[in-house]
Amino acid sequence: MTLSHTDVRRILEILDAAEHLESLDVTVGEFELHARKPGAASYLHDPAPQTETTRQVQPLHPSPTSATKAAAAAAEVLTEVPTGLVAVRAPMVGTFYLRPSPDQPAFVMVGSAVQADDTVCLVEVMKMFNSVKADVAGTVERILVDDGKPVQHDQIVMLIKPAREA
Repeated sequence: MTLSHTDVRRILEILDAAEHLESLDVTVGEFELHARKPGAASYLHDPAPQTETTRQVQPLHPSPTSATKAAAAAAEVLTEVPTGLVAVRAPMVGTFYLRPSPDQPAFVMVGSAVQADDTVCLVEVMKMFNSVKADVAGTVERILVDDGKPVQHDQIVMLIKPAREA
């Protein structure tokens, strides 16, 4: 048995909605899913030995230099939408991408005109790429996340100035 993309999304939605859960570990055959909410307690047991296919993640307790960089990046995170703009939000925790692949041009840039059903970015989680739509016709005003950077669920990644209707 394997987990589908839908299964993984549902597991992450359950974790996000459950107030009493801080983390969740699921193992199905060779597949392992380790999900943690921001601020959750760190692992209490030793992690499994890493293999070549395991991707390194940021440490729970970063060094002072990376903590300073993280604090500067966190200062750029927008929590409120400026008046007259519409937020494009990350649908899940993952990695933000502005391009469909490294050799392709970006979906949008600041100043790009978009339609409501246009894909403006991707959020990747566990090698599954999720298209994020503009949801409003207008012009890209700001892109708040650098390509290839991690995003949190519901984080504002882009601001769009809606087109005026005639």
